[in-house]
Amino acid sequence: MAYGLARRELRPRVPLRHGEGDKYHLTSVEGLAALSLDALSSVAYGPEAIVLVLIAAGTGALSATLPVTLVIAGLLAVLVVSYGQVIAVHPDGGGAYAVGKKDLGPTVSLLAAASLVVDYVLTVTVSLAAGAASLASAFPVLGSHLLAVCLIGLALLTAVNLRGVAESARVLMLPTVLFIVSILGIVVLGLGRGHPVAFVGTVQPVHATEALSVLLLLKAFSSGCSALTGVEAIANGVPSFREPRVKRAQHTELMLGALLGLMLIGMALLIRRDHVAPRGGVTVLAQLTAGAYGTGWPYYATNLIVTLALAFAANTSFGGLPVLMSLLAKDHRLPHLFGLRTERPVYRWGVVTLALLAAALLIAVNADTHRMIPLFAIGVFIGFTISQTGLVRHWAGQRPHGWLRRAVLNGVGAVLTAVAGVVLLTTKFLGDWIAGHPRSS
Repeated sequence: MAYGLARRELRPRVPLRHGEGDKYHLTSVEGLAALSLDALSSVAYGPEAIVLVLIAAGTGALSATLPVTLVIAGLLAVLVVSYGQVIAVHPDGGGAYAVGKKDLGPTVSLLAAASLVVDYVLTVTVSLAAGAASLASAFPVLGSHLLAVCLIGLALLTAVNLRGVAESARVLMLPTVLFIVSILGIVVLGLGRGHPVAFVGTVQPVHATEALSVLLLLKAFSSGCSALTGVEAIANGVPSFREPRVKRAQHTELMLGALLGLMLIGMALLIRRDHVAPRGGVTVLAQLTAGAYGTGWPYYATNLIVTLALAFAANTSFGGLPVLMSLLAKDHRLPHLFGLRTERPVYRWGVVTLALLAAALLIAVNADTHRMIPLFAIGVFIGFTISQTGLVRHWAGQRPHGWLRRAVLNGVGAVLTAVAGVVLLTTKFLGDWIAGHPRSS
């Protein structure tokens, strides 16, 4: 016993600084709230993006919503498995940047980093702008103050995240749970009722201007892939998790994939069954909400919950971008101050820089969601394609047990995301966005 006590005295414990213990890092459930709300809340605009493309071929073409969504759900499954592998191979975070740096060279890694930075900034701006627009549809008086609403929301999120990711995760827990329950409620009640309870919005005449062609289906697929934004955030924020970080992050990624896939497929089933077409003054999600809940207080509560979720979805970037910027600082690609942490595990300079960039962009586009979405999605697809291609190179070089199966899986994912990015670039970004013809809502 004396020997044991002597050993303990020779190896005194060094007190942890405030914020250095697991108390200030994320559990799997907290990680879902802090890093996944961006991806989960994308169901508010992803299915609608598919409908807005297919309606060009008439209401009959809306039946293609389900097969297009099933392909997107398949891609989601590939991405979830792929990013689970990224988490295991690169436990220090960084996502596509870390993969590109190790397996594809410095030039590709910088392209990945640039796409991720753009993606994170646009995640903040698109989420806040969409949330403000949703709030204004419930309270029209805010319609002329969308930019101010966005900037106030940005200031609040910045203040919360400067106190630490774990604290922000706890703040986001309730909105995340309410959002998941609301959307799953729409799916379960909607499918159970057999027909819509109520209709909202004004009917708009539909004039078919295109045939239901392969190109139109590809356009619907690439637009609907906007629902996949945020899937990579967990792989970028692995250092924010408690030990064992890899397992916790992987479990969170799987939970995200299962919930998002279930929501997307359920909403597609309702859209196909009820022939939900765009209507004036309401979103597709609002139509599905009225069809499931009616137009009473659950309808208004759900719309407010969706607004809150879209606003808080911006928190994903505050969990991922500062970590990425710290890795870039360690690689001498950014000033070293971005690698400094405060007492809590917060990269303060990264948080502040993200807030300033987001504020500048919101002011530049006057909080117009549709001017940002095409550039937003293209940045996402670049990161997806680089991370998947890098993993193919990794498996081919390391050749562990089962490497061929993993390489094929990542190769298929790389091809799908590359195709989606090219189609979106040619049909949306170069066409609608530059020409100044934003997508109709």
